Amino acid sequence: MNKFTVVGLGPGDPELVTMKGYRALMDAEIIFYPKTSLNSAENILNGMKIDKSKLRPMQFPIGNAGIKDICAGYGKIITESCKRGIRTVYAVEGEPMLYSTFLDIMPFLNIEYTVIPGISSMNGISAALKIILATKDEPLQIVPAIDDYGYMEEKIMENQNTVIYKAIRAKKIIKEIITKYRINDYYIMSYVSTDKERIYKNIDDIRDYMTIVVIKRYI
Repeated sequence: MNKFTVVGLGPGDPELVTMKGYRALMDAEIIFYPKTSLNSAENILNGMKIDKSKLRPMQFPIGNAGIKDICAGYGKIITESCKRGIRTVYAVEGEPMLYSTFLDIMPFLNIEYTVIPGISSMNGISAALKIILATKDEPLQIVPAIDDYGYMEEKIMENQNTVIYKAIRAKKIIKEIITKYRINDYYIMSYVSTDKERIYKNIDDIRDYMTIVVIKRYI
């Protein structure tokens, strides 16, 4: 039986954690989680009233040149925990296999593990705003915001449905593109499903790092 389980915590609301994920968290003896300035994972775990004596934060300093070495160290810590027979969980906000900190640790694990998926924030915004992400044979693409006009223009214009993560990093560019091509059907939300959830009407108003933009184009 696997001693290590990765649990996706969903977009923010503790009630959106799956039952399977909840059981893994309850059964765990140690729960590692990413400790960031946003405290997303920690807030979800606290909202679930997880025993705090189980919790072990792992720091992921943004822009740190030594992040690879840091993650190698975390992989070693998790591996050693499991080899000691401790039921170990890494709990991460959102979906573990989509833009998560687990992907930085994964190459450094020398153990078998199970991944329990979580609800991603793009599913959270589509549910909250009743947006159809894609239907029938429509394509859907997921794009990280990059401060590069050519790249963003190409990505937005090559598909009907585009989900842009961390939109604040390219908000001026996104605005230029939707203005140039007269795109009117777009949706903006930050901190999906949390008590800080915010819906924006205008790209200029984006203030939060954890902001998603969904663009719908009818070709």
